[in-house]
Amino acid sequence: MSSFRKILVGAAAAGAFFGISQAGAAEMSQTLIVGHSSLPAGLGNPFLDTSHSGGFVFRTAYNLYTTSDKNGPIPEMLTSWKVNEADKTKWTFQLRQGVKFHNGNDFTAGDVAQIINWLVSKDGLAKAASITRNTRNVAGARVIDDHTVEISTKKPDPLLPSTLGVIKVLDWQQLQDVTFEGLGKNPNGTGPYKTVSWTNDGVVVEKNTAGWQVGKMDRIEFRFLPELPARVQAFESNQIDLAFQLVADNKAKIESTGGRLQVNPGTATSILHFFSNREGVAVADRRVRQAINYGVNMQEFVDVIMQGTTKPTGQPGTPSINGYFDDIKPYPYNPDKARALLAEAGYGNGLEIIGESVTAQGDWKDIVQFVGDELKKIGVTFTVRAITLPDLIGRVRDTSKFEDATVFSFNYGSEPTMDIMRSINGLHSCKSFMKWTCFPDLQPTIDAANSEFDPVKRRALLKKIAQTYHDEAASLFLFDSVDLDAVRDYVKDYKPVNRLINWHEVRLDGKRG
Repeated sequence: MSSFRKILVGAAAAGAFFGISQAGAAEMSQTLIVGHSSLPAGLGNPFLDTSHSGGFVFRTAYNLYTTSDKNGPIPEMLTSWKVNEADKTKWTFQLRQGVKFHNGNDFTAGDVAQIINWLVSKDGLAKAASITRNTRNVAGARVIDDHTVEISTKKPDPLLPSTLGVIKVLDWQQLQDVTFEGLGKNPNGTGPYKTVSWTNDGVVVEKNTAGWQVGKMDRIEFRFLPELPARVQAFESNQIDLAFQLVADNKAKIESTGGRLQVNPGTATSILHFFSNREGVAVADRRVRQAINYGVNMQEFVDVIMQGTTKPTGQPGTPSINGYFDDIKPYPYNPDKARALLAEAGYGNGLEIIGESVTAQGDWKDIVQFVGDELKKIGVTFTVRAITLPDLIGRVRDTSKFEDATVFSFNYGSEPTMDIMRSINGLHSCKSFMKWTCFPDLQPTIDAANSEFDPVKRRALLKKIAQTYHDEAASLFLFDSVDLDAVRDYVKDYKPVNRLINWHEVRLDGKRG
């Protein structure tokens, strides 16, 4: 039986699962029910999942140290900061005061310093790799007073305040009590909602009435509906109020059932990435990579399949981040040039490549089908294997698991810094752990961008980096990502920004029918 049917067969059973009766569910007009494709890995442990889909759920219960936009860092639980001009490896941060964790403990500088020192320890590096991949330049922290902490870096880092946005605020004492392994079953944050239950099938949170941010709804329930049709059907049948990660084709159905398909700009460039830093593979040749970009009419896909909800791209950043440049254009559709480049590279008689994609999410099933059909026209056979998101995460951590696949669905993501270097440093350069992309001649420019505090000089460095990734065709560039969510008309003030959902402001105006 499908996940969708398991949830919908028997209203009483569904109500029992979430701890409420069928009648109670109907009466709870201030309960928002959300259909989600991917609940966080590691249950409620925010150190085991830094994906944006996991963040949709975590954001209810946990606050971040900072948030960011293309103009730089924005205060959240760290309210101000200053770099030491004499030693730019040292920063002083002020904390938000008067904040308590859900268990009643005070949030202090000790929580920040202890968490950061644990993250840079051998234990933290081993257990919280998804966090420490972003914070690898952090050296440590020390308490100045209850609301002031000094954080040191291994080398000058202009992005430190933004980088710290990858860390959710945790209670150090509670972490000692429940252990890292037990944290997933004992979430304890400072967010506008606190946990009622957190399982692999669903999450229930309730209003944190004692918080510094107080939610406007009584409860939020997240139901695990991994298949796109199940989320659409659940919305149509009035079982859920909000559905994440839909596609443009769902618009008519959503609108016919009293909802809207809301387009929220994303923070990532969707790509089919080339594992080009591997000897003997066709995509190691820049001409092949460029040919594939010229050979796919991405504008047609965006216009027809995505119904104009976004636009094609040709660079590793979106307009919402620092490091995007208007004059770096997408590759134009030019199949004749694509064939010529393939012939020049020695593949005039055809080429076969193998890819892998998480086709159950968003538009990826349509994307890889479209790309395959397009590449046939230039003599390239593109065979794609469907994998799960955990499969992809496993390959990121151990690239040998890609085996014979040299193309895979991925992105250039900018969270938490909203800066192009987040993705370049973490995933797509010679010094990244994966090393599937490596342009040695560009590495000095990357190193310079990572240490330049002057915004004008730094932007010139970012331009060279973005232009190189375009010219080298590091990926098959697809489009600027967008999040398409089904939202009931009575769900008000739902306004995600940079994939951070404003759960403390979302409210319900009316009851479920």
